[in-house]
Amino acid sequence: MEDICNFIPPKPNQGSISYFHFVYETHLRKLKQPFLHADYYVYLIYKGSGHLKINGKECALSPGTLFFTEPYQAHEIIEDEPLSYLYISFNGSGVSSLLSASEIDTSNFLYQDFSHLFSFWMTSIRRINFANANTLTESVLMYTLSYVNTEEKDTSTDDSDRFERILDYISSHFTAPGITLRKVADIFFYNEKYLSALFVKKTGIKFTDHLNQLRIQHAVTLIKNHSKIVSEIAEKCGYNDPFYFSKIFKKQIGVTPTAFIKEQG
Repeated sequence: MEDICNFIPPKPNQGSISYFHFVYETHLRKLKQPFLHADYYVYLIYKGSGHLKINGKECALSPGTLFFTEPYQAHEIIEDEPLSYLYISFNGSGVSSLLSASEIDTSNFLYQDFSHLFSFWMTSIRRINFANANTLTESVLMYTLSYVNTEEKDTSTDDSDRFERILDYISSHFTAPGITLRKVADIFFYNEKYLSALFVKKTGIKFTDHLNQLRIQHAVTLIKNHSKIVSEIAEKCGYNDPFYFSKIFKKQIGVTPTAFIKEQG
């Protein structure tokens, strides 16, 4: 995916908060550092890992890290693994009270485990046009603040609902040879590593194991319905390589597809 950078047009009737940019930054190294912005910024780390240098401290960055910076607050982002992230820039007389209401200040500005915001942020930035830019950007900021420093931060329901949709998607597309963890993560706006860990947490097995189970179950059904050519069965189950298919089949069923076909007569 290419960088997404949207310049926010002025509001016809200026309010107490103005929004200037809503950006998806995919390459950190091309940017000059340290950053010293004239406005407030809120960042959401989407991929990769690294550290934030700010206020004489270093803070770890990973997918789902959310942090805020104030005007002219020097900060530097250092990569351990290639980073991509989203951010919103904003300013105005109403910002200080807004952030104070969420207890955000120079000593309390960084939060972990906000990966559940990926879907809303990414969907919103892709929908932006000149007419809706202010409304969408404000909605993303306010939605984000609703999760910051609140007593209840349970995002399990959001993840569970999306994960059920992911399982439904896989069940409908497992025979497609191009289905991968990365593709599914992109479709549902998940970080790939986060989705991999979530898959194990929710199902007890890895994504590839779940996919192979669905495919081999389908192969067994095809054979029982009198399919007899291994290469054709493999292709119908999403495998481009019949030898790899045979290996996975034997691992799960205990015999090769050829032997299983003979057993079924």
